[in-house]
Amino acid sequence: MKALFAQNQLDTQRPLATESVKRAVVSTARDSWEVYFSRLFPATGSVGTGVQILAVSHTGIKLLRMVKGSREAGGKLQVLRTYSFADILFVTIPSQNMLEFNLASEKVILFSARAHQVKTLVDDFILELKKDSDYVVAVRNFLPEDPALLAFHKGDIIHLQPLEPPRMGYSAGCVVRKKVVYLEELRRRGPDFGWGFGTIHGRGGRRWVGGGQPDCGGGQEQGRPGRDRANLVGLARSLALPQGPPVRAGSPDRAEDGLTLPPYTMLEFAQKYFRDPQRRPQGDPALCDPAHPTSLALRVFPSPQLRPGDPLREEESPSLGQVFPTAVMRFMGDAPLKGQSELDVLYTLLKLCGDHEVMRDECYCQVVKQITDNTSTKQDSCQRGWRLLYIVAAYHSCSEVLQPHLVRFLQDVSRTPGLPFQGIAKACEQNVQKTLRFGGRVELPLSSPPFSLSQAGRSSKRQLFLLPGGLERHLKIKTCTVALDVVEEICAEMALTRPEAFSEYVIFVVTNRGQHVCPLSRCAYILDVASEMEQVDGGYMLWFRRVLWDQPLKFENELYVTMHYNQVLPDYLKGLFSSVPASRPSDQQSQQVSKLALLQHRAKDHSYLPSVREVQDYIPAQLYRTMAGSAWLNLVGQHRQQTQALSPHQARAQFLGLLSALPMFGSSFFFVQSCSNVAVPAPCILAVNQNGLNFLSTETHELMVKLPLKEIQSTRTQRPTASSSYPYVEIALGDVTAQRTMQLQLEQVTEAGEVLKVLKWPGAVSSGGCARGEPAQCP
Repeated sequence: MKALFAQNQLDTQRPLATESVKRAVVSTARDSWEVYFSRLFPATGSVGTGVQILAVSHTGIKLLRMVKGSREAGGKLQVLRTYSFADILFVTIPSQNMLEFNLASEKVILFSARAHQVKTLVDDFILELKKDSDYVVAVRNFLPEDPALLAFHKGDIIHLQPLEPPRMGYSAGCVVRKKVVYLEELRRRGPDFGWGFGTIHGRGGRRWVGGGQPDCGGGQEQGRPGRDRANLVGLARSLALPQGPPVRAGSPDRAEDGLTLPPYTMLEFAQKYFRDPQRRPQGDPALCDPAHPTSLALRVFPSPQLRPGDPLREEESPSLGQVFPTAVMRFMGDAPLKGQSELDVLYTLLKLCGDHEVMRDECYCQVVKQITDNTSTKQDSCQRGWRLLYIVAAYHSCSEVLQPHLVRFLQDVSRTPGLPFQGIAKACEQNVQKTLRFGGRVELPLSSPPFSLSQAGRSSKRQLFLLPGGLERHLKIKTCTVALDVVEEICAEMALTRPEAFSEYVIFVVTNRGQHVCPLSRCAYILDVASEMEQVDGGYMLWFRRVLWDQPLKFENELYVTMHYNQVLPDYLKGLFSSVPASRPSDQQSQQVSKLALLQHRAKDHSYLPSVREVQDYIPAQLYRTMAGSAWLNLVGQHRQQTQALSPHQARAQFLGLLSALPMFGSSFFFVQSCSNVAVPAPCILAVNQNGLNFLSTETHELMVKLPLKEIQSTRTQRPTASSSYPYVEIALGDVTAQRTMQLQLEQVTEAGEVLKVLKWPGAVSSGGCARGEPAQCP
């Protein structure tokens, strides 16, 4: 751009230019300035992505974040990822404020309060792009009997060609290749996830992803370029628009009776994926009951309903499927327990779903069938069935193929006037969505108190969370409440509503009388943590603390100010936020320390002048020793007139404002006993903040060595073992070509290691196993 201006002799003194030069300037800006011609939307990504802004332009979308620039006072935008509109198949809004960009080989999930505006804008760009495209993507199977028509499968890329003679709504074309992978075909956490479509030995049909023979055998061989009859297809252009997977009447995806069903009902799922109708017992009712729109009129009988696939052996799958209808009926009271308890039956169901992911849809289908049009003589049978569905949905997710059908079923029940169980149906839907997002609970029910409460009909409990300064918050914890929910609830009480603010706060689980502190992932289920901790240490505590300090301080909300005041006060009184002078402090420092002392006094709602003893408690010990107590008292008295009219809230706010200017404000401090790096004198104090690792002198708190965060490549914590008698954190520094390691021995090894991860990779903290020292990543 500068070269263009120089070439045409343009500057602020001579802004005149010809039309061609103006067009050249605009074209250069459009091509070289990444986000200049973009519309910016506030957005956040999944935990750890760092996305703050979504930019939409004529070329595609960009994920951005604000970084501090060397020259710009307000920072600059950094592009994290770029996606062209050619990569985007379609965009959906699965829930409020949630955007799901479906790409050719992945999906991107973002959260924005302006999700609908983003979708409208992206759809407009994609629609314009499609108008001039000669390629379409098939969203369903088409296997015609007429050999003159092209057979294609869902996901095939088809090149459109002129049709001679022309025919309204139809085009000729040939299959280029199978490239697009749809979400329900993705293998998730193993080869046995979900249902897929494909061809084997030239035959098309439905099969389990990962293998297995196709279930329908009426497929035609795919067309090849060069075979004119196979290349021609009467293809309506709407077939290839990415609008979800509707099922074409009369295609192999329909049942033999050819019923036209509403999309995403359980009946549609039953027709597509249940065993063939001829395998049903004689006298079994028809598939559809028109009088009951939510009816899944397939009664439970002792055989698995979903077609078996090869992730399990053919001879093993039916025996596993046999367990589910029997266990469901036992839990609901419709079959004898035979010496088992309800918890035993429930444990068996959840354990099987955990060990064999391919059987989860089978479990869901059996429960849904049993609670639909339930005619049991047991009065509480249906209620128990809904309770079972509520519990299963909290532990295991269904496949993405079953998900829309299951959600539709639950929504129909919860929203249809006059139907029973509307409340628990809505709760089941929430559990399904939570499990898909966070992975589901992991602590199986044995005899843990939280689960015993839920079995008795209660789906929540009160859990104590401690804020700095001993502030208590008793929050209602539901079956699927995760740490992020707790953070959002407490932040809302502090008038914080932006997602970037949520990322700065963490829930810690504290055991061993405060000696073991472990941060929880935002995906950690609170009831799982409570169940695990109660088995290890009944005196555990859950702390709420701020770890990141990127967002500016706010002083309007009283809980916000009090919480932050209580968190930073102990570190200030230790003198950790600034260095300690070797002799008498400067006049400026003395005035600041004395004012901070009087603000602490006023924060306690004391209006009288503090005594010498009280002043000593308000000043860091290292500083207090540099002057006589009476001298400090005189300095404190000089600020009394300024602080006399302040309320305790205002005094705390002023204290935070003054403290935030100190160099180490916003740090987490740890005492380092030894360090393997000879450049770092030990013992010393480690201050961890967004600027990196700061090693301070234990005597003067002066900065000795500083390592920026960008040099940290990885961290590893080592707790005491038989071969290692002391805990340490191992930090890899440098880059891939020249990497060095540094070991820090310190008592708070878990907390230090996890705080480093939070700062370097936001969201990458333990999601479980804290009591055992076995951190696991968020799904």
